[in-house]
Amino acid sequence: MNFESILFIVLYILFLIVGKIKYVKIVEKFVDAIVLLLIFSISYWAGEEILGKEIYTLILSSIILSLLSIFITYFSGILLDFYYSIKDIIGNKITLKIENNNKSIIKYMSPFVLGWVLGALIRFNTQFLVNLIDYELYILASILGYIMGKEFNLRLILNSSRNALLSILITIIGDIIVALIIFVTHVANLPIALAITLASGWYSYVGPLVAVTTNPYLGTLAFLINFLREQLTYVLIPVLLKLKFEPRSAIAVGGATAMDTTLPLYVETLGKEYALSAMVSGVILTLVIPIILPLII
Repeated sequence: MNFESILFIVLYILFLIVGKIKYVKIVEKFVDAIVLLLIFSISYWAGEEILGKEIYTLILSSIILSLLSIFITYFSGILLDFYYSIKDIIGNKITLKIENNNKSIIKYMSPFVLGWVLGALIRFNTQFLVNLIDYELYILASILGYIMGKEFNLRLILNSSRNALLSILITIIGDIIVALIIFVTHVANLPIALAITLASGWYSYVGPLVAVTTNPYLGTLAFLINFLREQLTYVLIPVLLKLKFEPRSAIAVGGATAMDTTLPLYVETLGKEYALSAMVSGVILTLVIPIILPLII
């Protein structure tokens, strides 16, 4: 683990404590700005470095691995035999509102595409970009830690701990299996493969982290795999629940995003009881991922 990773963890924990002691809501407004800037910066760097056949390979690999991540995670939970009666789904019509999902796609893909195009057209100082992304990550660590300080509630975690912890276990099992697939297919070494998958859908964090640790190709791959995992969760979870109703596996697929972006999906498909477990599992993963990933890399 290098100095940058240590600094990231220290900032995250420090500001988590500060956020718990004294919280100012206006800080939340800066999250989107830094995330969008990070996406633009890493895609600009990728646009400079990744050309030709690499683009086709990158997109195809991202789609395949994100689909594997969803299916392997879901069916890992079924294999663990977390049994639920078919009565749980009688009369529960699965519906899904996708307006916010569409907005999310546009919101995060726009800087990604724009950065890539500009990077391919306009060459910039590579070292400056790397340093810029480092500082953006430090700012992100501080803001995320501060916000998570507000969310850190031991009573809430304990109340929904059993289902949440089982979902986290399924998430980790699925992530490790996909990491091994990435490793044995020689896409990345094992530590980087684990970092990519154990991000559990947190694309705006893992993409820049992997990029500055290795190269923009793997950073972009990490971003796309986790981004597509989040987006395809909306499409595939209702289908998978109809095939085999396993709520904790469904939550596990959402990973870190279960606390926010995919939470409406779980409210719609699983009801309030499991939606609370989804939020708690997402909170726990969001708390530990910024600490675990730098340690792995």
